[in-house]
Amino acid sequence: MIRIRSIARIAALGGLCLLAPAARAEVPANGKAYLDAAYASVESLFKLYDGKPTLPRLSDPVDGKVLADVWNVPAILGKPPYGADDLQTLLDFVKKQTSILQAYALFSPQPGRKAPDQAANAVEFQDELTRTRVFLLQTAAINDFAARLKDQDKTEERARGLREMRLGLQEIVVGSALALRSPELRDANRLLIAQAFAENAAGIASALAPPDRTALVSALQAVRPSMKPEAQKAISDFATAVTAAPCEVFCLVN
Repeated sequence: MIRIRSIARIAALGGLCLLAPAARAEVPANGKAYLDAAYASVESLFKLYDGKPTLPRLSDPVDGKVLADVWNVPAILGKPPYGADDLQTLLDFVKKQTSILQAYALFSPQPGRKAPDQAANAVEFQDELTRTRVFLLQTAAINDFAARLKDQDKTEERARGLREMRLGLQEIVVGSALALRSPELRDANRLLIAQAFAENAAGIASALAPPDRTALVSALQAVRPSMKPEAQKAISDFATAVTAAPCEVFCLVN
């Protein structure tokens, strides 16, 4: 499970990074409004399930359409590179997606009386958890703006903000890697997560120090033999890209 504690603290410190000159924003102009509306719809949908023994499912022909909207990456995130003007919006995206992830991971049919069975939830709600993790991995490009900071903008205060951001990104990556280790994760979901790693290798690599990169690659390579060929290729592509990536920006922040 990804913890929201450090991510929430990132939002508080995000303003420090916004003091840098802004690059051209790449989040769609209506991306925030789109997610706000989709998230509000999901919240309303969850309320309809209060007291029920389950949660909204992606496989449901009606509920699935509501859920799919909140994971519409092209409409919400667009494409990197992102600029400083995008940072606060991206952090808001991360917080909303993390809250959805936690709702499924920590679900209990008897809240307050029965503790969540996280292992069972990880299997039962794997479609919904997978879509959320894929979205969160896409936000690894949140650090793009940091690469364009000028020397005079690289203050200790901003470095502290970068450290907080890196911690949040690491939690996202570790949570997704752990999900791949589950023998009950269906092949379709394995592929989605593996491809998300491959597609966002550069952003993920820049958020990790060399020892953490090595540990992540080793962990993913360990589960690679249990995957179908297409997913295996995605993990191999990720490993190659991360191994070759230079260590700069987040990677150098102590």
